Amino acid sequence: MEASPGGREQGIWSRELILLMGAIFLAYANISVFFQFYPYLHTLPIDQSRYGLLIGAFAATALVVRPLVSPWIAGDNAHRLVYLGSALVIISLLAYSWADGFWTLFLVRILHAVSFVFMGAALMALIVVHIPVGRSSQVFGILSIVIMLPNTIVPPVWPVLDSIFHGFPNVLAAFALFTALAFPFLALSKKRNQKTSYPDQSQTRPTWDQIKQDMADPRLWGLLLAMLSFYSGVALVFFYVAGMAKAHGLAGVGFFFTLTTICEIGVRLFAGHRFDQWPKSFLLAASMLVLSGGYVLLGQVSSQAGFYLLALVLGLGWGVAMPVFNGLMFDWSKPEFRALNTNLGLQMYQGGFFLGPIFGGLILNYTSFAMLYSWAAALALAASGIMFGMGRRKHG
Repeated sequence: MEASPGGREQGIWSRELILLMGAIFLAYANISVFFQFYPYLHTLPIDQSRYGLLIGAFAATALVVRPLVSPWIAGDNAHRLVYLGSALVIISLLAYSWADGFWTLFLVRILHAVSFVFMGAALMALIVVHIPVGRSSQVFGILSIVIMLPNTIVPPVWPVLDSIFHGFPNVLAAFALFTALAFPFLALSKKRNQKTSYPDQSQTRPTWDQIKQDMADPRLWGLLLAMLSFYSGVALVFFYVAGMAKAHGLAGVGFFFTLTTICEIGVRLFAGHRFDQWPKSFLLAASMLVLSGGYVLLGQVSSQAGFYLLALVLGLGWGVAMPVFNGLMFDWSKPEFRALNTNLGLQMYQGGFFLGPIFGGLILNYTSFAMLYSWAAALALAASGIMFGMGRRKHG
Protein backbone atom coordinates (compact mmCIF):
# COMPACT_ATOMS: atom_id res chain seq x y z
CA MET A 1 0.00 0.00 0.00
CA GLU A 2 1.20 3.49 -0.74
CA ALA A 3 -0.08 7.04 -0.63
CA SER A 4 -1.44 8.51 -3.81
CA PRO A 5 1.02 10.72 -5.55
CA GLY A 6 0.33 14.39 -5.80
CA GLY A 7 -1.64 15.78 -8.69
CA ARG A 8 -3.94 18.58 -9.74
CA GLU A 9 -7.23 18.32 -7.87
CA GLN A 10 -10.01 17.20 -10.19
CA GLY A 11 -13.75 17.59 -10.04
CA ILE A 12 -15.49 14.52 -8.75
CA TRP A 13 -18.25 14.24 -11.33
CA SER A 14 -18.03 12.51 -14.67
CA ARG A 15 -20.66 10.83 -16.83
CA GLU A 16 -19.16 7.44 -16.04
CA LEU A 17 -19.24 7.93 -12.28
CA ILE A 18 -22.84 9.16 -12.32
CA LEU A 19 -23.98 6.18 -14.40
CA LEU A 20 -22.08 3.69 -12.23
CA MET A 21 -23.59 5.20 -9.08
CA GLY A 22 -26.98 4.80 -10.74
CA ALA A 23 -26.22 1.11 -11.23
CA ILE A 24 -25.14 0.82 -7.56
CA PHE A 25 -28.46 2.38 -6.56
CA LEU A 26 -30.29 -0.28 -8.60
CA ALA A 27 -28.25 -3.05 -6.98
CA TYR A 28 -29.13 -1.93 -3.46
CA ALA A 29 -32.73 -1.04 -4.34
CA ASN A 30 -33.63 -4.70 -4.83
CA ILE A 31 -32.07 -5.52 -1.44
CA SER A 32 -34.11 -2.82 0.33
CA VAL A 33 -37.37 -4.68 -0.39
CA PHE A 34 -36.30 -7.55 1.88
CA PHE A 35 -37.32 -5.77 5.06
CA GLN A 36 -40.63 -7.49 4.18
CA PHE A 37 -39.04 -10.94 3.80
CA TYR A 38 -39.80 -12.12 7.35
CA PRO A 39 -43.54 -11.35 7.12
CA TYR A 40 -43.59 -13.04 3.69
CA LEU A 41 -42.11 -16.23 5.17
CA HIS A 42 -45.20 -16.56 7.36
CA THR A 43 -47.28 -17.08 4.22
CA LEU A 44 -45.23 -20.14 3.15
CA PRO A 45 -45.42 -23.75 4.37
CA ILE A 46 -42.05 -23.50 6.12
CA ASP A 47 -41.36 -24.20 9.79
CA GLN A 48 -40.76 -20.98 11.70
CA SER A 49 -37.61 -22.42 13.28
CA ARG A 50 -35.99 -22.29 9.82
CA TYR A 51 -36.75 -18.63 9.13
CA GLY A 52 -33.41 -17.55 10.58
CA LEU A 53 -31.51 -19.81 8.18
CA LEU A 54 -33.35 -18.38 5.20
CA ILE A 55 -32.81 -14.80 6.35
CA GLY A 56 -29.14 -15.31 7.22
CA ALA A 57 -28.27 -17.38 4.14
CA PHE A 58 -27.83 -14.26 2.03
CA ALA A 59 -25.35 -12.52 4.36
CA ALA A 60 -23.45 -15.72 5.14
CA THR A 61 -23.04 -16.54 1.44
CA ALA A 62 -21.87 -13.02 0.62
CA LEU A 63 -19.41 -13.17 3.52
CA VAL A 64 -17.80 -16.28 2.02
CA VAL A 65 -17.99 -15.42 -1.69
CA ARG A 66 -16.78 -11.80 -1.73
CA PRO A 67 -13.17 -12.45 -0.57
CA LEU A 68 -12.93 -15.38 -2.99
CA VAL A 69 -13.94 -13.43 -6.10
CA SER A 70 -12.61 -9.93 -5.29
CA PRO A 71 -8.94 -10.67 -6.17
CA TRP A 72 -9.96 -11.58 -9.71
CA ILE A 73 -12.10 -8.52 -10.43
CA ALA A 74 -10.61 -5.33 -11.91
CA GLY A 75 -11.48 -2.69 -14.48
CA ASP A 76 -10.50 -4.90 -17.41
CA ASN A 77 -13.13 -7.58 -16.72
CA ALA A 78 -15.58 -5.79 -14.43
CA HIS A 79 -18.04 -4.73 -17.16
CA ARG A 80 -18.63 -8.35 -18.18
CA LEU A 81 -19.07 -9.38 -14.54
CA VAL A 82 -21.60 -6.61 -13.87
CA TYR A 83 -23.61 -7.82 -16.86
CA LEU A 84 -23.42 -11.38 -15.54
CA GLY A 85 -24.23 -10.40 -11.96
CA SER A 86 -27.14 -8.17 -13.03
CA ALA A 87 -28.64 -10.93 -15.18
CA LEU A 88 -28.38 -13.42 -12.31
CA VAL A 89 -29.89 -10.91 -9.85
CA ILE A 90 -32.87 -10.50 -12.17
CA ILE A 91 -33.26 -14.30 -12.44
CA SER A 92 -32.99 -14.60 -8.64
CA LEU A 93 -35.66 -11.98 -8.00
CA LEU A 94 -38.02 -13.70 -10.44
CA ALA A 95 -37.26 -17.11 -8.90
CA TYR A 96 -38.72 -16.07 -5.51
CA SER A 97 -42.17 -16.38 -7.13
CA TRP A 98 -41.94 -20.16 -7.50
CA ALA A 99 -39.70 -20.98 -4.51
CA ASP A 100 -42.28 -21.89 -1.86
CA GLY A 101 -40.42 -24.59 0.10
CA PHE A 102 -37.41 -24.41 2.40
CA TRP A 103 -34.82 -25.95 0.06
CA THR A 104 -35.94 -24.15 -3.11
CA LEU A 105 -36.02 -20.83 -1.26
CA PHE A 106 -32.65 -21.58 0.38
CA LEU A 107 -31.08 -22.17 -3.06
CA VAL A 108 -32.63 -18.97 -4.42
CA ARG A 109 -31.20 -17.03 -1.46
CA ILE A 110 -27.72 -18.41 -2.19
CA LEU A 111 -28.02 -17.61 -5.91
CA HIS A 112 -29.24 -14.10 -5.07
CA ALA A 113 -26.29 -13.53 -2.73
CA VAL A 114 -23.69 -14.77 -5.24
CA SER A 115 -25.28 -12.63 -7.96
CA PHE A 116 -25.31 -9.56 -5.74
CA VAL A 117 -21.64 -10.05 -4.83
CA PHE A 118 -20.61 -10.26 -8.49
CA MET A 119 -22.68 -7.21 -9.40
CA GLY A 120 -21.60 -5.13 -6.39
CA ALA A 121 -17.91 -6.07 -6.36
CA ALA A 122 -17.56 -5.51 -10.11
CA LEU A 123 -19.32 -2.13 -9.91
CA MET A 124 -16.95 -1.12 -7.12
CA ALA A 125 -13.98 -2.12 -9.28
CA LEU A 126 -15.28 0.19 -12.02
CA ILE A 127 -16.01 3.05 -9.63
CA VAL A 128 -12.51 3.14 -8.12
CA VAL A 129 -11.11 3.65 -11.63
CA HIS A 130 -13.02 6.94 -11.86
CA ILE A 131 -12.24 8.39 -8.42
CA PRO A 132 -10.10 11.53 -8.86
CA VAL A 133 -6.86 12.08 -6.96
CA GLY A 134 -7.42 13.72 -3.58
CA ARG A 135 -11.21 13.30 -3.57
CA SER A 136 -11.59 9.70 -2.42
CA SER A 137 -13.41 10.28 0.88
CA GLN A 138 -15.80 12.77 -0.70
CA VAL A 139 -16.69 10.29 -3.46
CA PHE A 140 -17.14 7.44 -0.97
CA GLY A 141 -19.31 9.74 1.14
CA ILE A 142 -21.60 10.40 -1.82
CA LEU A 143 -21.53 6.71 -2.76
CA SER A 144 -22.62 5.75 0.75
CA ILE A 145 -25.57 8.14 0.46
CA VAL A 146 -26.57 6.50 -2.84
CA ILE A 147 -26.42 3.09 -1.14
CA MET A 148 -28.51 4.34 1.81
CA LEU A 149 -31.22 5.95 -0.32
CA PRO A 150 -33.17 2.76 -1.16
CA ASN A 151 -33.52 1.91 2.53
CA THR A 152 -34.80 5.44 3.09
CA ILE A 153 -37.25 5.44 0.18
CA VAL A 154 -38.63 1.90 -0.12
CA PRO A 155 -40.04 1.20 3.40
CA PRO A 156 -42.30 4.29 3.48
CA VAL A 157 -43.69 3.55 -0.02
CA TRP A 158 -44.12 -0.19 0.60
CA PRO A 159 -47.93 0.05 1.12
CA VAL A 160 -48.23 1.67 -2.32
CA LEU A 161 -46.00 -0.96 -3.95
CA ASP A 162 -47.93 -3.77 -2.27
CA SER A 163 -51.28 -2.37 -3.40
CA ILE A 164 -50.09 -1.97 -7.00
CA PHE A 165 -48.30 -5.31 -7.43
CA HIS A 166 -50.30 -7.43 -4.96
CA GLY A 167 -47.75 -9.23 -2.82
CA PHE A 168 -44.06 -9.62 -2.06
CA PRO A 169 -43.13 -11.92 -5.01
CA ASN A 170 -44.75 -9.56 -7.51
CA VAL A 171 -42.94 -6.57 -6.02
CA LEU A 172 -39.67 -8.50 -6.43
CA ALA A 173 -40.57 -9.18 -10.07
CA ALA A 174 -41.13 -5.44 -10.57
CA PHE A 175 -37.75 -4.71 -9.01
CA ALA A 176 -36.21 -7.29 -11.34
CA LEU A 177 -37.36 -5.13 -14.26
CA PHE A 178 -36.06 -2.06 -12.44
CA THR A 179 -32.67 -3.74 -12.01
CA ALA A 180 -32.51 -4.27 -15.80
CA LEU A 181 -31.82 -0.54 -16.14
CA ALA A 182 -28.28 -1.44 -15.08
CA PHE A 183 -27.64 -2.73 -18.61
CA PRO A 184 -28.07 0.64 -20.43
CA PHE A 185 -26.32 2.45 -17.55
CA LEU A 186 -23.34 0.15 -17.95
CA ALA A 187 -23.33 0.37 -21.76
CA LEU A 188 -23.34 4.18 -21.65
CA SER A 189 -20.60 4.27 -19.03
CA LYS A 190 -18.35 2.15 -21.25
CA LYS A 191 -18.59 4.34 -24.36
CA ARG A 192 -16.05 6.86 -23.16
CA ASN A 193 -13.07 6.11 -20.96
CA GLN A 194 -12.38 8.86 -18.48
CA LYS A 195 -8.74 9.85 -18.14
CA THR A 196 -7.73 8.76 -14.66
CA SER A 197 -4.61 9.13 -12.59
CA TYR A 198 -3.70 5.46 -13.15
CA PRO A 199 -5.51 4.49 -16.36
CA ASP A 200 -3.56 1.29 -16.96
CA GLN A 201 -2.64 -0.15 -13.56
CA SER A 202 -5.98 0.58 -11.89
CA GLN A 203 -7.84 -1.43 -14.54
CA THR A 204 -5.56 -4.47 -14.54
CA ARG A 205 -6.03 -7.53 -12.35
CA PRO A 206 -3.05 -8.10 -10.04
CA THR A 207 -1.10 -11.31 -10.37
CA TRP A 208 -1.10 -13.90 -7.58
CA ASP A 209 2.39 -12.80 -6.52
CA GLN A 210 1.21 -9.18 -6.35
CA ILE A 211 -1.82 -10.20 -4.29
CA LYS A 212 0.46 -12.01 -1.82
CA GLN A 213 2.61 -8.86 -1.63
CA ASP A 214 -0.50 -6.78 -0.88
CA MET A 215 -1.69 -9.27 1.75
CA ALA A 216 1.72 -9.14 3.46
CA ASP A 217 1.42 -5.40 4.16
CA PRO A 218 0.73 -4.89 7.90
CA ARG A 219 -0.92 -1.53 7.22
CA LEU A 220 -3.64 -3.27 5.22
CA TRP A 221 -4.41 -5.61 8.12
CA GLY A 222 -4.31 -2.76 10.62
CA LEU A 223 -6.85 -0.80 8.61
CA LEU A 224 -9.07 -3.86 8.09
CA LEU A 225 -8.97 -4.66 11.81
CA ALA A 226 -9.96 -1.09 12.67
CA MET A 227 -12.83 -1.26 10.18
CA LEU A 228 -14.02 -4.61 11.57
CA SER A 229 -13.99 -3.16 15.11
CA PHE A 230 -15.89 -0.09 13.96
CA TYR A 231 -18.60 -1.99 12.06
CA SER A 232 -19.02 -4.50 14.90
CA GLY A 233 -19.82 -1.57 17.19
CA VAL A 234 -22.30 -0.14 14.70
CA ALA A 235 -24.01 -3.55 14.50
CA LEU A 236 -24.41 -3.66 18.30
CA VAL A 237 -26.46 -0.47 18.07
CA PHE A 238 -28.42 -1.54 15.00
CA PHE A 239 -29.52 -4.90 16.41
CA TYR A 240 -29.82 -4.22 20.13
CA VAL A 241 -30.79 -0.57 20.68
CA ALA A 242 -34.51 -1.42 20.47
CA GLY A 243 -34.13 -3.89 23.35
CA MET A 244 -32.07 -1.39 25.33
CA ALA A 245 -34.67 1.34 24.79
CA LYS A 246 -37.46 -0.95 25.99
CA ALA A 247 -35.46 -1.96 29.06
CA HIS A 248 -34.80 1.71 29.90
CA GLY A 249 -38.40 2.79 29.31
CA LEU A 250 -37.56 4.79 26.17
CA ALA A 251 -39.65 5.11 23.00
CA GLY A 252 -39.06 6.25 19.44
CA VAL A 253 -36.44 3.79 18.24
CA GLY A 254 -37.54 4.41 14.65
CA PHE A 255 -37.03 8.15 15.13
CA PHE A 256 -33.62 7.40 16.70
CA PHE A 257 -32.51 5.78 13.43
CA THR A 258 -34.11 8.57 11.40
CA LEU A 259 -31.93 11.04 13.30
CA THR A 260 -28.77 8.98 12.79
CA THR A 261 -29.51 8.71 9.06
CA ILE A 262 -30.18 12.45 8.70
CA CYS A 263 -26.93 13.20 10.51
CA GLU A 264 -24.95 10.71 8.41
CA ILE A 265 -26.27 12.12 5.15
CA GLY A 266 -25.93 15.72 6.30
CA VAL A 267 -22.30 15.49 7.37
CA ARG A 268 -21.34 13.75 4.12
CA LEU A 269 -23.17 16.30 1.97
CA PHE A 270 -22.03 19.46 3.72
CA ALA A 271 -18.61 18.47 5.09
CA GLY A 272 -17.58 15.65 2.76
CA HIS A 273 -15.22 17.92 0.80
CA ARG A 274 -13.28 18.47 4.04
CA PHE A 275 -12.62 14.76 4.60
CA ASP A 276 -9.81 14.80 2.04
CA GLN A 277 -8.23 17.99 3.42
CA TRP A 278 -7.43 16.67 6.89
CA PRO A 279 -5.13 13.74 7.86
CA LYS A 280 -7.51 10.80 7.53
CA SER A 281 -5.83 8.59 10.17
CA PHE A 282 -6.19 11.24 12.87
CA LEU A 283 -9.70 12.16 11.71
CA LEU A 284 -10.69 8.50 12.13
CA ALA A 285 -8.97 8.29 15.54
CA ALA A 286 -10.94 11.33 16.70
CA SER A 287 -14.27 10.07 15.35
CA MET A 288 -13.71 6.71 17.08
CA LEU A 289 -13.13 8.54 20.38
CA VAL A 290 -16.41 10.41 19.93
CA LEU A 291 -18.21 7.15 19.19
CA SER A 292 -16.63 5.47 22.19
CA GLY A 293 -18.03 8.13 24.51
CA GLY A 294 -21.40 7.94 22.76
CA TYR A 295 -21.60 4.17 23.22
CA VAL A 296 -20.84 4.39 26.95
CA LEU A 297 -23.57 7.01 27.40
CA LEU A 298 -26.00 4.99 25.27
CA GLY A 299 -25.74 2.09 27.71
CA GLN A 300 -26.64 4.44 30.58
CA VAL A 301 -29.17 6.83 29.01
CA SER A 302 -32.51 7.12 30.76
CA SER A 303 -34.09 10.28 29.27
CA GLN A 304 -35.82 10.58 25.92
CA ALA A 305 -33.98 13.79 25.05
CA GLY A 306 -30.64 12.19 25.88
CA PHE A 307 -31.53 9.20 23.72
CA TYR A 308 -32.20 11.43 20.71
CA LEU A 309 -29.11 13.53 21.39
CA LEU A 310 -26.98 10.40 21.31
CA ALA A 311 -28.56 9.50 17.96
CA LEU A 312 -27.11 12.74 16.57
CA VAL A 313 -23.70 12.04 18.11
CA LEU A 314 -23.56 8.51 16.72
CA GLY A 315 -24.85 9.64 13.33
CA LEU A 316 -22.10 12.25 13.18
CA GLY A 317 -19.41 9.70 14.06
CA TRP A 318 -20.72 7.10 11.62
CA GLY A 319 -21.18 9.74 8.92
CA VAL A 320 -17.51 10.70 9.12
CA ALA A 321 -15.96 7.29 9.72
CA MET A 322 -17.50 5.19 6.93
CA PRO A 323 -16.37 7.28 3.92
CA VAL A 324 -13.04 8.20 5.50
CA PHE A 325 -12.19 4.54 6.15
CA ASN A 326 -12.90 3.74 2.49
CA GLY A 327 -11.08 6.84 1.32
CA LEU A 328 -8.00 5.95 3.34
CA MET A 329 -8.04 2.41 1.96
CA PHE A 330 -8.16 3.88 -1.56
CA ASP A 331 -5.38 6.40 -0.86
CA TRP A 332 -3.02 3.88 0.71
CA SER A 333 -3.52 1.23 -1.96
CA LYS A 334 -1.42 0.87 -5.07
CA PRO A 335 -3.56 1.38 -8.19
CA GLU A 336 -3.67 -2.31 -9.08
CA PHE A 337 -4.94 -3.18 -5.57
CA ARG A 338 -7.63 -0.51 -5.20
CA ALA A 339 -10.55 -2.64 -6.36
CA LEU A 340 -9.42 -5.61 -4.25
CA ASN A 341 -8.74 -3.59 -1.10
CA THR A 342 -11.94 -1.56 -1.39
CA ASN A 343 -13.94 -4.77 -1.62
CA LEU A 344 -12.05 -6.15 1.39
CA GLY A 345 -13.12 -3.03 3.27
CA LEU A 346 -16.74 -3.77 2.34
CA GLN A 347 -16.16 -7.29 3.63
CA MET A 348 -15.38 -5.79 7.05
CA TYR A 349 -18.84 -4.22 7.03
CA GLN A 350 -20.42 -7.60 6.45
CA GLY A 351 -18.05 -9.21 8.96
CA GLY A 352 -18.97 -6.67 11.62
CA PHE A 353 -22.68 -7.20 11.06
CA PHE A 354 -22.08 -10.94 11.29
CA LEU A 355 -19.83 -11.01 14.39
CA GLY A 356 -21.41 -8.10 16.26
CA PRO A 357 -24.82 -9.71 16.83
CA ILE A 358 -23.24 -13.06 17.77
CA PHE A 359 -21.02 -11.63 20.49
CA GLY A 360 -23.69 -9.13 21.49
CA GLY A 361 -26.11 -11.97 22.20
CA LEU A 362 -23.50 -13.77 24.31
CA ILE A 363 -22.77 -10.62 26.30
CA LEU A 364 -26.46 -9.99 26.99
CA ASN A 365 -26.94 -13.58 28.14
CA TYR A 366 -24.64 -12.89 31.09
CA THR A 367 -24.59 -9.13 31.63
CA SER A 368 -26.52 -5.94 30.85
CA PHE A 369 -27.02 -3.41 28.07
CA ALA A 370 -24.60 -1.11 29.89
CA MET A 371 -21.90 -3.76 29.58
CA LEU A 372 -22.86 -4.45 25.95
CA TYR A 373 -22.29 -0.82 24.98
CA SER A 374 -19.14 -0.69 27.08
CA TRP A 375 -17.86 -3.43 24.77
CA ALA A 376 -18.92 -1.32 21.79
CA ALA A 377 -16.95 1.55 23.31
CA ALA A 378 -13.92 -0.72 23.75
CA LEU A 379 -14.11 -1.69 20.07
CA ALA A 380 -14.19 1.99 19.07
CA LEU A 381 -11.24 2.72 21.38
CA ALA A 382 -9.28 -0.13 19.81
CA ALA A 383 -10.00 1.26 16.33
CA SER A 384 -8.97 4.73 17.52
CA GLY A 385 -5.68 3.39 18.88
CA ILE A 386 -4.94 1.54 15.64
CA MET A 387 -5.61 4.61 13.50
CA PHE A 388 -3.66 6.96 15.79
CA GLY A 389 -0.68 4.60 15.72
CA MET A 390 -0.83 4.27 11.93
CA GLY A 391 -1.13 8.03 11.57
CA ARG A 392 1.90 8.66 13.77
CA ARG A 393 4.01 6.22 11.75
CA LYS A 394 2.95 7.94 8.54
CA HIS A 395 3.39 11.53 9.69
CA GLY A 396 5.95 11.11 12.45
